[in-house]
Amino acid sequence: MKMNKIIGTFLILGMSSLFVACSGEKSSEASTDETSSASAEITNTVTDDASTPTTTETKTENTEVAAALAAIEFEEKQHDFGNIKQGETVDHTFKFTNTGESPLLITNVKGSCGCTASNWTKEPVAPGADGSVTLSFNSTGKVGAQNKTATITANIEGNTTVISFKGNVETPNANGAPYKK
Repeated sequence: MKMNKIIGTFLILGMSSLFVACSGEKSSEASTDETSSASAEITNTVTDDASTPTTTETKTENTEVAAALAAIEFEEKQHDFGNIKQGETVDHTFKFTNTGESPLLITNVKGSCGCTASNWTKEPVAPGADGSVTLSFNSTGKVGAQNKTATITANIEGNTTVISFKGNVETPNANGAPYKK
């Protein structure tokens, strides 16, 4: 008899748990149905009021953001210093124009080696305006053909662009004769 009461109690508890769980699902389904309905109304309202669907509007907005980026166009992206005497420091200024639709802001210019230093236009460059990046190369300890790059980080498509220079570092003869290749 006691065993029957215990089993009966567990059975009642189990059934009531099942009832609560099922009624929660129905409530959740009703909530989901209401949300879907409201969502459909919003989508229909947007679609009815606009000439294009919502997904196209999102793509258009993203395209406009991409189009609103700055764009950097250099007069030249590579410079040849020619022959350089070992120990000499040479500089070259790369001039550019912002051909984009937003102000151009260069946040960093990083040389490919420690022998390359840089200076650049730090303030925002308005659309259509010009700026510059100056690279300096210290040839101390270098010999022969040199090819160096600098990576420019800015608010442009792809976030970076690369400029470069090359030169041939000549060393003096042992007797102090002119530099040779």
